[in-house]
Amino acid sequence: MEAVQKKNKYEIDMCNGTIMDKLISFALPLMVSSILQLLFNAVDIIVVGRFTGSQALAAVGSTTALINMFVNLFIGVSLGANVLSARFYAAGKEREMSETVHTAMTFALISGIVMVFVGLFCARGALELMDTPTDVIDQAALYMKIYFCGMPFFMLYNYGAAILRSVGDTKRPLRCSRRSSPVCWCWDVCLARTAVTACRSQSWE
Repeated sequence: MEAVQKKNKYEIDMCNGTIMDKLISFALPLMVSSILQLLFNAVDIIVVGRFTGSQALAAVGSTTALINMFVNLFIGVSLGANVLSARFYAAGKEREMSETVHTAMTFALISGIVMVFVGLFCARGALELMDTPTDVIDQAALYMKIYFCGMPFFMLYNYGAAILRSVGDTKRPLRCSRRSSPVCWCWDVCLARTAVTACRSQSWE
């Protein structure tokens, strides 16, 4: 069956024509998107260190390995959807492509909701297994619970981005990250300042 033709300006046809310019156009947005995702946790650490103190900073830092384990696990699973959707898209199998997309997004939503409950009920236990210091474990558990409450949105983004990348579209995931990142960073600063102000008000009372 003939390869499926490009359907919009965002998709890149890697099967026809020269490869170098298409490879660069595909890879650069992917690299920038990955950097923006890495900055999410980095900004958390910067904001906490700037507006709170060393103990809160240690609490956030102690969760990094655990959070990365779950995040990388599901990013790896999303690559399976990427491979299947790319295969069906190139073969022109629209029904199988549709089933793959719907199954992947349903799995993303369900697994994201499951991860919310995992974070809420298992965060402290997981931190205790990692021998997290007792003076920071309460704040670390709270941070993990807040972080995991956003997992459904994180999962939907990553699986949606994997599907788009499977058809050669790395620009729309980048646009989504580029628009959401400043919002997330501003919320980090606003919430941190609000929390610090509230703590100071209570201490004055």
